[in-house]
Amino acid sequence: MKKLIILAAAPALALGACGEDSAVEERGDMLEEQADAIENVGDDRAGQLEEMADEANTDAREDMLNERAEEVDDIGDDAAEAMNERADEME
Repeated sequence: MKKLIILAAAPALALGACGEDSAVEERGDMLEEQADAIENVGDDRAGQLEEMADEANTDAREDMLNERAEEVDDIGDDAAEAMNERADEME
C-alpha cells in the first residue's frame, strides 16, 4: 500500500521540481544563450575564412586561411564552453 501511495505521488512531486526558475537559474539560461551565440559567430567566421581559403590563389595563402579558420573556431568553442560551465554552476 505504501508503494502505491508513493507511486501515485511521484508525478505531483516531479511537477513541483519543474517550477519557476530562480533568478540565478535565469541568469544561467541567459549565459547558455550567449554561449550559443558566441559559438555561432565563431562557426560563421571560420566558415567565411574556409571559403576564402578555397578561393586562395596560392597554397600558402590557403593553408594560412585554413589555419586561421581553425583558430577562430577553437576560440569560439572555448569561450562558449567556459560560459556553459559557469551557467551549469548556476543551476
